[in-house]
Amino acid sequence: YSQKATIPSSHSQAIELGDVKWLRDYNQALKESRIQNKPILILFQEIPGCATCRNYGQNILTHPLLVDAIQNEFIPLAIYNNKKGADAQILRKFKEPSWNNPVVRIINHNELELADRLSGDYSKSGLALKMKLALLRTHGKIPEYFQIIADEFVAEDTGLKTSYFNMYCFWTGEAQLGQLNGVINTSPGFMSCGEVVQVNYDPQLLEEKDLI
Repeated sequence: YSQKATIPSSHSQAIELGDVKWLRDYNQALKESRIQNKPILILFQEIPGCATCRNYGQNILTHPLLVDAIQNEFIPLAIYNNKKGADAQILRKFKEPSWNNPVVRIINHNELELADRLSGDYSKSGLALKMKLALLRTHGKIPEYFQIIADEFVAEDTGLKTSYFNMYCFWTGEAQLGQLNGVINTSPGFMSCGEVVQVNYDPQLLEEKDLI
């Protein structure tokens, strides 16, 4: 499966691809994955595409934090699902339909799937959660910065809210805040002010003033 050229910048590529700098050669992606020990994030995309395809590129694949995470933690590979030649060969390899809405699959250099196929979920949180799972299966951990990004995307897409509390002990903070009705999850961490607890909560069940 031979294709040439890495797309150099967002200014010279289709809007369906967003701002991510994608490879276009499957074998090159496998090689880079092996060398860098990074998963391959494959975007199957229609180009030029329908409104859904354009929106995914414009609204999801342009978020600067998500773009940075894709490029820093993964080997990005774009496969056009409405082209002949090498693209069509990769579609057949993965049994992906042609002329389809965006699909994301994440594999390692041995071509093993690291997360379930992402299809029909065109949210930032949907993509971030698949990326988290792939990173966990690759490295046994998730970079702290990306954990925070993913939590914020989930909160944004689900209507949850996020608050941060400076605590004398974040374990105590997690235990006390985590048991409140309406708190979805808590995460401990450190900031310049000391130990901090991040709280994601449902504002329909718990008001911020009550949480405070």
